[in-house]
Amino acid sequence: MDLSLQVLIDHERVPAAEVGRWLQSVARGGVTGVQLREKEGSSRESYAYGERVAYVARELGLWFSVNDRLDLALALEADLVHLGPDDLPPEAARRIAPKLGLGLSARNLDELAWAQSFDPLYVGYGPVWPTPSKADAAPAVGLVELAEAVRRSACPIVAIGGIGQDNAASAWAAGVAGLAVISAVSEARDPGRAARGLILSRQSA
Repeated sequence: MDLSLQVLIDHERVPAAEVGRWLQSVARGGVTGVQLREKEGSSRESYAYGERVAYVARELGLWFSVNDRLDLALALEADLVHLGPDDLPPEAARRIAPKLGLGLSARNLDELAWAQSFDPLYVGYGPVWPTPSKADAAPAVGLVELAEAVRRSACPIVAIGGIGQDNAASAWAAGVAGLAVISAVSEARDPGRAARGLILSRQSA
């Protein structure tokens, strides 16, 4: 699985009617995976939106994951479910869906040790910098701790939180396997160009 750049998507930032065009643009820019992050609306509405995202992602060769919602991940036949320390326990997800891939979040080094015990496909570590995309985000960990997380981790680390064109190279330099972004791409005037910039910043890390 290529973890280089995953974008988190929801119906508020990318309406259903724009999903096809938007994902085509960011895929051309170098996005490798898309994560459904639906926090508002009914389960039926989230499923309908997710069905569209999943279909387009597969057509474009992107891996597809669902944030928090194991039920949606199973219903949409996602490649993996992404869970945080406050979500459904990973052991429960593994018991219910043993063949479903698992990504986990960690907000500090203690949580990283917890996450690694489940042998996930990757650990999303952060927020590295303050982020406007999550109202209840934990304090930013910074680059020194991000590099320490990479050093300690036996599984790939994906940097999350506050990542943009101005600091992506610094995150890459810490040794991460990839970046996970929301506003850096979804709020860009040209999402495909923004994605390409994040990928190319790896060369200057």
